[in-house]
Amino acid sequence: MHIYPGVGQMPASLEASVVTIGNFDGVHLGHQQLIENVTREAQYFGVPSVVYTFHPHPVKVLHPERSTQRMFDLRDQQEQFAFRGIEVMIIENFTKEFSKVTAEEFLENYICKNLNPKTLVVGHDFSFGADRAGNIPFLEKFCAAKGIRLIIIPPFQLQGQVVSSTRIREALQQGEIEKAKVLLGRSYYLRGPVEKGFQRGRTIGVPTANVHADVEFVPRKGVYFTLTNFGGHMHPSITNIGINPTFHEDKKSPIKIETHIFDFDAQLYGVEVEVYLLHFQRDEMKFNGIEELKTQIHSDMAAARKYFDEHSKNS
Repeated sequence: MHIYPGVGQMPASLEASVVTIGNFDGVHLGHQQLIENVTREAQYFGVPSVVYTFHPHPVKVLHPERSTQRMFDLRDQQEQFAFRGIEVMIIENFTKEFSKVTAEEFLENYICKNLNPKTLVVGHDFSFGADRAGNIPFLEKFCAAKGIRLIIIPPFQLQGQVVSSTRIREALQQGEIEKAKVLLGRSYYLRGPVEKGFQRGRTIGVPTANVHADVEFVPRKGVYFTLTNFGGHMHPSITNIGINPTFHEDKKSPIKIETHIFDFDAQLYGVEVEVYLLHFQRDEMKFNGIEELKTQIHSDMAAARKYFDEHSKNS
Protein backbone atom coordinates (compact mmCIF):
# COMPACT_ATOMS: atom_id res chain seq x y z
CA MET A 1 0.00 0.00 0.00
CA HIS A 2 1.26 3.47 -0.92
CA ILE A 3 0.81 6.13 1.78
CA TYR A 4 0.92 9.86 0.97
CA PRO A 5 0.85 12.74 3.51
CA GLY A 6 -1.67 14.71 1.49
CA VAL A 7 -2.97 14.39 -2.05
CA GLY A 8 -0.48 17.04 -3.19
CA GLN A 9 2.37 14.67 -2.27
CA MET A 10 1.37 12.08 -4.85
CA PRO A 11 3.97 11.80 -7.62
CA ALA A 12 1.23 11.88 -10.29
CA SER A 13 -2.54 11.91 -10.60
CA LEU A 14 -4.27 8.57 -10.95
CA GLU A 15 -5.88 7.84 -14.30
CA ALA A 16 -8.84 6.28 -12.49
CA SER A 17 -9.67 4.90 -9.05
CA VAL A 18 -12.33 3.91 -6.54
CA VAL A 19 -12.32 6.23 -3.52
CA THR A 20 -13.72 6.35 -0.03
CA ILE A 21 -13.42 9.35 2.31
CA GLY A 22 -13.67 9.43 6.11
CA ASN A 23 -11.94 9.20 9.49
CA PHE A 24 -12.31 5.46 10.08
CA ASP A 25 -11.54 5.52 13.80
CA GLY A 26 -10.96 1.92 14.86
CA VAL A 27 -11.67 0.42 11.43
CA HIS A 28 -14.65 -1.36 12.99
CA LEU A 29 -17.21 -3.69 11.35
CA GLY A 30 -19.04 -0.81 9.68
CA HIS A 31 -15.81 0.53 8.21
CA GLN A 32 -14.83 -2.96 7.11
CA GLN A 33 -18.07 -3.31 5.16
CA LEU A 34 -17.37 -0.01 3.42
CA ILE A 35 -13.79 -1.04 2.56
CA GLU A 36 -15.03 -4.33 1.11
CA ASN A 37 -17.20 -2.34 -1.30
CA VAL A 38 -14.23 -0.19 -2.29
CA THR A 39 -11.92 -3.11 -3.03
CA ARG A 40 -14.65 -5.02 -4.87
CA GLU A 41 -15.41 -2.02 -7.10
CA ALA A 42 -11.71 -1.40 -7.72
CA GLN A 43 -11.18 -5.00 -8.71
CA TYR A 44 -14.18 -4.86 -11.05
CA PHE A 45 -12.85 -1.77 -12.86
CA GLY A 46 -9.20 -2.81 -12.61
CA VAL A 47 -8.19 0.45 -10.90
CA PRO A 48 -6.52 1.34 -7.57
CA SER A 49 -8.55 1.38 -4.35
CA VAL A 50 -8.05 4.60 -2.39
CA VAL A 51 -8.77 5.66 1.20
CA TYR A 52 -8.72 9.42 1.76
CA THR A 53 -8.55 10.31 5.45
CA PHE A 54 -7.46 13.14 7.73
CA HIS A 55 -5.05 13.79 10.59
CA PRO A 56 -5.57 15.16 13.12
CA HIS A 57 -9.22 14.27 13.51
CA PRO A 58 -11.31 17.25 12.25
CA VAL A 59 -13.15 17.51 15.58
CA LYS A 60 -9.82 18.10 17.37
CA VAL A 61 -9.18 21.12 15.14
CA LEU A 62 -12.68 22.57 14.93
CA HIS A 63 -13.94 21.67 18.42
CA PRO A 64 -10.93 21.15 20.71
CA GLU A 65 -13.23 21.34 23.74
CA ARG A 66 -14.66 17.95 22.78
CA SER A 67 -12.75 14.92 23.93
CA THR A 68 -12.20 12.98 20.71
CA GLN A 69 -9.57 10.29 21.13
CA ARG A 70 -8.49 7.75 18.53
CA MET A 71 -8.81 4.19 19.82
CA PHE A 72 -5.64 2.90 18.16
CA ASP A 73 -2.36 4.37 17.03
CA LEU A 74 -2.21 5.66 13.44
CA ARG A 75 -0.07 2.75 12.34
CA ASP A 76 -2.90 0.36 13.17
CA GLN A 77 -5.19 2.15 10.74
CA GLN A 78 -2.60 1.81 7.98
CA GLU A 79 -2.10 -1.86 8.76
CA GLN A 80 -5.84 -2.52 8.70
CA PHE A 81 -6.28 -0.84 5.33
CA ALA A 82 -3.33 -2.70 3.81
CA PHE A 83 -4.57 -6.01 5.22
CA ARG A 84 -7.99 -5.41 3.67
CA GLY A 85 -6.64 -4.70 0.21
CA ILE A 86 -6.48 -0.90 0.00
CA GLU A 87 -3.74 0.15 -2.43
CA VAL A 88 -3.44 3.91 -1.80
CA MET A 89 -3.91 5.81 1.46
CA ILE A 90 -3.91 9.59 1.57
CA ILE A 91 -3.61 11.24 4.99
CA GLU A 92 -4.53 14.90 4.54
CA ASN A 93 -3.29 17.35 7.16
CA PHE A 94 -6.47 18.81 8.60
CA THR A 95 -6.12 22.48 9.57
CA LYS A 96 -8.51 25.35 10.15
CA GLU A 97 -7.53 26.69 6.74
CA PHE A 98 -8.31 23.35 5.11
CA SER A 99 -11.68 23.29 6.88
CA LYS A 100 -12.71 26.40 4.91
CA VAL A 101 -12.47 24.57 1.58
CA THR A 102 -16.01 24.26 0.20
CA ALA A 103 -17.53 20.90 -0.59
CA GLU A 104 -17.41 21.56 -4.34
CA GLU A 105 -13.79 22.79 -4.19
CA PHE A 106 -12.78 19.71 -2.25
CA LEU A 107 -14.33 17.32 -4.74
CA GLU A 108 -13.05 19.21 -7.77
CA ASN A 109 -9.52 20.10 -6.63
CA TYR A 110 -8.62 17.28 -4.27
CA ILE A 111 -10.63 14.26 -5.40
CA CYS A 112 -11.47 14.57 -9.09
CA LYS A 113 -8.32 16.40 -10.18
CA ASN A 114 -5.95 13.93 -8.52
CA LEU A 115 -7.83 10.65 -8.21
CA ASN A 116 -10.31 10.61 -11.14
CA PRO A 117 -12.78 8.34 -9.32
CA LYS A 118 -14.98 5.97 -11.26
CA THR A 119 -16.79 5.21 -8.02
CA LEU A 120 -17.10 7.05 -4.71
CA VAL A 121 -18.06 4.98 -1.66
CA VAL A 122 -19.25 6.77 1.50
CA GLY A 123 -21.15 6.03 4.68
CA HIS A 124 -24.80 6.99 5.10
CA ASP A 125 -23.99 9.87 7.46
CA PHE A 126 -21.01 11.26 5.52
CA SER A 127 -20.64 15.04 5.29
CA PHE A 128 -17.69 17.25 4.38
CA GLY A 129 -16.52 20.67 3.29
CA ALA A 130 -16.92 24.10 4.90
CA ASP A 131 -19.86 24.08 7.32
CA ARG A 132 -20.34 20.38 6.42
CA ALA A 133 -22.35 21.49 3.40
CA GLY A 134 -21.27 18.44 1.42
CA ASN A 135 -24.02 16.06 2.46
CA ILE A 136 -25.47 13.02 0.69
CA PRO A 137 -27.93 14.99 -1.53
CA PHE A 138 -25.04 17.26 -2.59
CA LEU A 139 -22.90 14.22 -3.43
CA GLU A 140 -25.70 12.61 -5.42
CA LYS A 141 -26.09 15.72 -7.56
CA PHE A 142 -22.33 16.22 -8.02
CA CYS A 143 -21.62 12.59 -8.93
CA ALA A 144 -24.54 12.42 -11.35
CA ALA A 145 -23.20 15.49 -13.18
CA LYS A 146 -19.66 14.02 -13.32
CA GLY A 147 -20.68 10.51 -14.27
CA ILE A 148 -19.25 9.10 -11.04
CA ARG A 149 -20.92 6.03 -9.57
CA LEU A 150 -21.93 6.76 -5.96
CA ILE A 151 -22.35 3.96 -3.42
CA ILE A 152 -23.86 4.90 -0.06
CA ILE A 153 -23.29 2.28 2.63
CA PRO A 154 -26.23 1.96 5.06
CA PRO A 155 -25.57 1.83 8.82
CA PHE A 156 -24.09 -1.49 9.92
CA GLN A 157 -26.23 -2.97 12.66
CA LEU A 158 -25.47 -5.65 15.19
CA GLN A 159 -28.09 -6.92 17.62
CA GLY A 160 -30.40 -4.11 16.55
CA GLN A 161 -27.91 -1.32 17.22
CA VAL A 162 -25.73 0.69 14.84
CA VAL A 163 -22.00 -0.06 15.14
CA SER A 164 -20.03 3.14 15.70
CA SER A 165 -16.69 4.28 17.07
CA THR A 166 -18.56 6.06 19.88
CA ARG A 167 -20.30 2.85 20.98
CA ILE A 168 -17.00 0.96 20.97
CA ARG A 169 -15.24 3.63 23.05
CA GLU A 170 -18.14 3.56 25.53
CA ALA A 171 -17.86 -0.23 25.82
CA LEU A 172 -14.12 0.00 26.49
CA GLN A 173 -14.66 2.75 29.06
CA GLN A 174 -17.13 0.45 30.84
CA GLY A 175 -14.73 -2.48 30.76
CA GLU A 176 -17.03 -4.36 28.35
CA ILE A 177 -14.10 -5.87 26.45
CA GLU A 178 -16.00 -8.78 24.92
CA LYS A 179 -18.66 -6.40 23.57
CA ALA A 180 -16.01 -4.08 22.10
CA LYS A 181 -14.41 -7.06 20.35
CA VAL A 182 -17.70 -8.00 18.71
CA LEU A 183 -18.28 -4.44 17.48
CA LEU A 184 -14.70 -4.02 16.26
CA GLY A 185 -14.57 -7.40 14.60
CA ARG A 186 -11.19 -7.88 16.27
CA SER A 187 -9.60 -7.65 19.71
CA TYR A 188 -8.73 -4.28 21.18
CA TYR A 189 -5.04 -3.92 21.96
CA LEU A 190 -2.38 -1.47 23.13
CA ARG A 191 1.05 -1.40 21.51
CA GLY A 192 4.40 0.06 22.38
CA PRO A 193 7.98 -0.60 23.47
CA VAL A 194 8.79 -1.98 26.91
CA GLU A 195 10.48 0.60 29.10
CA LYS A 196 12.23 0.34 32.43
CA GLY A 197 9.84 1.15 35.28
CA PHE A 198 10.16 1.28 39.05
CA GLN A 199 10.63 -2.54 39.16
CA ARG A 200 8.23 -2.83 42.10
CA GLY A 201 6.72 -5.95 40.56
CA ARG A 202 10.05 -7.72 40.52
CA THR A 203 10.65 -6.92 44.21
CA ILE A 204 7.39 -8.68 45.14
CA GLY A 205 7.98 -11.66 42.86
CA VAL A 206 5.70 -10.53 40.02
CA PRO A 207 7.88 -8.91 37.33
CA THR A 208 6.02 -6.73 34.85
CA ALA A 209 6.73 -5.22 31.46
CA ASN A 210 6.08 -1.47 31.48
CA VAL A 211 4.54 -0.79 28.05
CA HIS A 212 4.74 2.73 26.64
CA ALA A 213 1.72 2.89 24.30
CA ASP A 214 1.47 5.91 22.01
CA VAL A 215 -2.33 6.26 22.14
CA GLU A 216 -4.85 8.99 22.90
CA PHE A 217 -7.57 6.71 24.26
CA VAL A 218 -7.28 4.66 27.45
CA PRO A 219 -9.91 2.05 28.42
CA ARG A 220 -11.28 1.62 31.93
CA LYS A 221 -8.54 1.63 34.53
CA GLY A 222 -8.09 -1.71 36.21
CA VAL A 223 -6.87 -5.29 35.86
CA TYR A 224 -7.32 -7.26 32.64
CA PHE A 225 -6.65 -10.79 31.47
CA THR A 226 -4.59 -10.32 28.33
CA LEU A 227 -2.48 -11.89 25.62
CA THR A 228 0.88 -10.23 25.01
CA ASN A 229 2.35 -10.58 21.54
CA PHE A 230 6.06 -10.30 20.84
CA GLY A 231 8.41 -12.26 18.65
CA GLY A 232 5.43 -13.60 16.72
CA HIS A 233 4.00 -15.47 19.72
CA MET A 234 1.02 -14.81 22.00
CA HIS A 235 1.73 -15.18 25.71
CA PRO A 236 -0.97 -15.39 28.43
CA SER A 237 -0.62 -12.39 30.71
CA ILE A 238 -2.34 -10.15 33.23
CA THR A 239 -2.25 -6.37 32.85
CA ASN A 240 -2.92 -3.38 35.04
CA ILE A 241 -3.88 -0.12 33.36
CA GLY A 242 -3.85 2.86 35.69
CA ILE A 243 -1.86 5.07 38.02
CA ASN A 244 -0.96 2.60 40.81
CA PRO A 245 -2.89 4.47 43.54
CA THR A 246 -1.16 2.44 46.27
CA PHE A 247 2.05 4.30 45.37
CA HIS A 248 0.68 7.50 43.82
CA GLU A 249 -1.69 9.87 45.63
CA ASP A 250 -2.06 12.21 42.65
CA LYS A 251 -4.96 11.08 40.46
CA LYS A 252 -3.39 13.02 37.60
CA SER A 253 -0.33 10.74 37.57
CA PRO A 254 0.42 9.37 34.09
CA ILE A 255 -1.40 6.19 33.07
CA LYS A 256 0.82 3.12 33.14
CA ILE A 257 0.36 -0.19 31.34
CA GLU A 258 2.06 -2.94 33.33
CA THR A 259 1.90 -6.50 32.08
CA HIS A 260 2.95 -9.67 33.87
CA ILE A 261 3.61 -12.45 31.35
CA PHE A 262 3.04 -15.89 32.84
CA ASP A 263 5.97 -18.29 32.97
CA PHE A 264 8.33 -15.77 31.41
CA ASP A 265 11.18 -13.94 33.10
CA ALA A 266 13.44 -12.55 30.35
CA GLN A 267 14.11 -8.84 29.86
CA LEU A 268 12.07 -7.13 27.14
CA TYR A 269 13.42 -3.57 27.38
CA GLY A 270 13.16 -1.88 23.99
CA VAL A 271 11.05 -4.66 22.51
CA GLU A 272 7.71 -3.61 20.97
CA VAL A 273 4.80 -5.64 22.31
CA GLU A 274 1.06 -5.73 21.68
CA VAL A 275 -1.20 -6.28 24.69
CA TYR A 276 -4.59 -7.70 23.67
CA LEU A 277 -7.36 -7.14 26.20
CA LEU A 278 -9.55 -10.23 26.65
CA HIS A 279 -11.47 -9.70 29.90
CA PHE A 280 -11.87 -6.95 32.50
CA GLN A 281 -11.38 -8.43 35.96
CA ARG A 282 -11.63 -5.54 38.41
CA ASP A 283 -11.14 -1.81 38.92
CA GLU A 284 -7.83 -0.44 40.08
CA MET A 285 -7.67 -0.29 43.88
CA LYS A 286 -5.64 1.44 46.54
CA PHE A 287 -4.23 -0.94 49.13
CA ASN A 288 -3.08 -0.27 52.68
CA GLY A 289 0.32 -1.80 52.12
CA ILE A 290 2.56 -4.10 50.12
CA GLU A 291 1.28 -7.30 51.72
CA GLU A 292 -2.35 -6.48 50.95
CA LEU A 293 -1.33 -5.64 47.38
CA LYS A 294 0.59 -8.93 47.02
CA THR A 295 -2.39 -10.92 48.26
CA GLN A 296 -4.70 -9.31 45.70
CA ILE A 297 -2.18 -9.71 42.87
CA HIS A 298 -1.83 -13.44 43.54
CA SER A 299 -5.60 -13.75 43.69
CA ASP A 300 -5.87 -11.98 40.31
CA MET A 301 -3.16 -14.22 38.85
CA ALA A 302 -4.95 -17.36 40.03
CA ALA A 303 -8.18 -16.11 38.42
CA ALA A 304 -6.31 -15.34 35.20
CA ARG A 305 -4.73 -18.80 35.05
CA LYS A 306 -8.18 -20.35 35.57
CA TYR A 307 -9.56 -18.14 32.78
CA PHE A 308 -6.85 -19.22 30.33
CA ASP A 309 -7.19 -22.86 31.35
CA GLU A 310 -10.95 -22.83 30.76
CA HIS A 311 -10.66 -21.00 27.44
CA SER A 312 -7.92 -23.30 26.16
CA LYS A 313 -10.23 -26.27 26.77
CA ASN A 314 -13.07 -24.57 24.90
CA SER A 315 -10.98 -23.45 21.93
